[in-house]
Amino acid sequence: MRLVYAQGAPVMMPPLPVRALAAAILLWSLTVSAEPWNGTEPGTTTLQQVLLSFGPPTRQVHEDGAVVLTYQRKAAPGGTRSTRFHFDARQGVLRRVEVVPTKPPTQAGLVALYGPACGAAKASEGGPDCHEEEAAPARQRWWHYRARGLSVLLDKQRRVKSMRYSEPLASASPAPARGSMASAGSEGATVPAAAAFDVPRATPATGTLPPDTDSASGLATAAVDPSGAGAPDGFEDLLDAPAPAPAPRPAGPSGAIVEGWQGPEGEAADPWHETAQERQQDVLAVGGIYFQRAELTGLRSQGKTSYQPVLPALADIYLDATPSKHVRGFMMGRLAYDPLSTEANGPAAVLGQMWLKFDVAQRLFVTAGRQEIRWGSSQIWNPTDFLQAPNPDPLNIFDLRTGVDMVRLTVPWEAMAANLSLLGTANVEDVSEDLRRVRYGGGVRAEMAVGTGEIAATAVFDQSRRPRYGLDATMALGLLDFNAEVAWVGDGNTRLWARDGDSFVERTLEGRKLLVSAGVSATFNFAELYRAVIRVEGFHNPLGYDDRAFLPWLSSQGDFRPLFHGRYYALGQVNIGRRGVSQLSLIFTTIANVQDASYLSRLAFNSSPFDIRDIFVQTFVEVPYGERGSEFRFESLPADPTISGSGLGVFRAGVSLYVRI
Repeated sequence: MRLVYAQGAPVMMPPLPVRALAAAILLWSLTVSAEPWNGTEPGTTTLQQVLLSFGPPTRQVHEDGAVVLTYQRKAAPGGTRSTRFHFDARQGVLRRVEVVPTKPPTQAGLVALYGPACGAAKASEGGPDCHEEEAAPARQRWWHYRARGLSVLLDKQRRVKSMRYSEPLASASPAPARGSMASAGSEGATVPAAAAFDVPRATPATGTLPPDTDSASGLATAAVDPSGAGAPDGFEDLLDAPAPAPAPRPAGPSGAIVEGWQGPEGEAADPWHETAQERQQDVLAVGGIYFQRAELTGLRSQGKTSYQPVLPALADIYLDATPSKHVRGFMMGRLAYDPLSTEANGPAAVLGQMWLKFDVAQRLFVTAGRQEIRWGSSQIWNPTDFLQAPNPDPLNIFDLRTGVDMVRLTVPWEAMAANLSLLGTANVEDVSEDLRRVRYGGGVRAEMAVGTGEIAATAVFDQSRRPRYGLDATMALGLLDFNAEVAWVGDGNTRLWARDGDSFVERTLEGRKLLVSAGVSATFNFAELYRAVIRVEGFHNPLGYDDRAFLPWLSSQGDFRPLFHGRYYALGQVNIGRRGVSQLSLIFTTIANVQDASYLSRLAFNSSPFDIRDIFVQTFVEVPYGERGSEFRFESLPADPTISGSGLGVFRAGVSLYVRI
C-alpha cells in the first residue's frame, strides 16, 4: 500500500482495514526502490523530465553542487503550497523532493499507511513498515521511513508540516520504477492544459503546460512539452484547487533548461561562450499527444430522431531543439482525421506552433513565430483573450485551437514579481474568394503577482479595428478562489446585425462596451479521500442579442458564436473526485443563457484507468433543454438555403481518450 496523490496532495486511505493495509504495505515495499511522488522518483527521474511534466518553475538556483527548482503559488503542483526538486548538478538526476501539502495527512493516517514507530529490534533491522523519530528545531519532530526514503516533518502540535522524498537508505530488491516519468523525448504543456474545467489555471501534477504560459507565476520558460495539448483541465485541477502561498520571484524566460545553471561544473563562465561540457547538454526532444473522440448526437427532425456518429482523431507531434542555453526552437504539427466525415476528403494537416526563442543579455527575451497563447482566468468565458477566437467547446478535455503568429518581447521585473510583454502580430485573412491580405497588429501586456493573486493588464491594437483593453485578476481567500475579467472594446469578433423589419442589416457599435466575466470556486474535503469543488461563474456580454430571431440568420451567415450569442450567461459546476492513481472524478455542469431561458447540462466521468497518468479517459452525456428555438435548442441552418438543416439537437454523448506520447 502506498500514499497516493491527486496533483501532489497526499491523501489517506480509509483507516478501518488497518491489518489489510499493513499487509499490503509489507508486500509492496519489498519491490520499492524509492518512494515516488507525483510520477517522479529520486535516483531515477531527470531534470529534463521534471520540466516536461511540471513546466517552468517560479525559481531555480544552483547551490552546493545541486540544482534546485522551486514551484510556488499557481506554478505549484495541485494540492501543494510549494514543491522543491533537488538535482545533482553534474548528472541532472533527481535526489530529493520537498513538498508542503495544502491538505496534509493526519498523524493517524501516516501510521495506517506506512506503519507505527519502530520497536528497538525492528529499528536496528531497518524494517520498511515503521518510522524512526528524530528531534527537530522549534519542538518539531521528524518521522523517517528510511527504507522508503520518506521523511515527514511534524510541528509541535504533531501536524504534518512537510514531506521529503529521497533515495532510501536501506536498499530493497530492485524493481522497475512505478509511475516514473516518461523519458525526455517521449507536460510539461499537456494539455492541457488547457479548455478548462476550473480556474485559475493551475499546473497539472502530471499534465503539461504550453511552453509559453502567460502568467506572472510562469515567467520562466524552461524546456516544457510544447505540444499545446494541455492535460485535461478540470480533470486533476479540480481535485486540488490552487492554494495561496507567498508571491514568488519569477525567473527570466531565457528558454534555457534551468536559468542560472552554468553547466555540469557549475562555473560562472562567459554566458555567450559555452564550454564543450555545456554543449553536450544539448538535446532534441521529440514527443506529442494522441487524442481520439467518439461521439453520438441525437437529432430530431420532422417527428423522427436520427443519430449522427463522429469519430475524429488527431495527433500532435513536436520537435523541441535547444542547441544553446540562449536559443530554443520548437515546431508542432497536427494531423486530424475523421473516417466518418462526409465533408473532409481525407486527413488534414495544420501547423500548430513554430517558434524560435532567444535572449539578449539575459534581460530581454524574444519569441518569434506561431506560438500558443491563452489569456483569461475564467473557465468558459474569456473576454480578455483578444488574440484567440473563443473556444467552441470549452467543456471538452482538449482545446483544439492552435497558435498565434506573432513576435513577443518580454522583460521580467523580478523585484516586483512582474513582467512586461510587447507583442507584434500578423494575421492572414480572406477579403474575397480571390484576394487575401495580411492584417498587422500589436499589443502590450503587464502581469504582476500581488499577495495571493495575480493581476494582468492588456492592450491590443489591430489594423482596421478599434483598440481593445482588458484587466484580469485572481485572488485566493481561504477555501475560495476568485477571478474576474473585464474587457473594454469598440467592436466585436464577428459582424454585428440589427433588425430592419423582416430583414437584417449589418450595424456598427456605438461607443465602447464592457464585457465582464467573474467566478468563484470553493473546495471541500471529506472522508480524507474525496474532494468536492463547487464553481459558479457568470458573463455579461453587451455585444450579444436578446432576440431569438437572430439565431437562424447568424447561423446562415457564419456569425453565430456558441456561448457568446446572448447577453447574460451563468455556469454552475460540481466536481466530486476520489484521490488515487486512477484520478477518478465526476463532474456535473450546467450552463444557462439566462435571458433566453436556454440550458445545457453535462455529466462527465474522468479517470486514468490504467494507473498511468499519461492516459486520460472522459465519458460524458449532455442534454440541451429550454424552449424550442432558444440558443441551445435551435436548428443550425447551412449557408446554402437549398440544403435542409440537420435537425434539432436532443442529446450528445461520447468518450474521449487522451494519450501523451
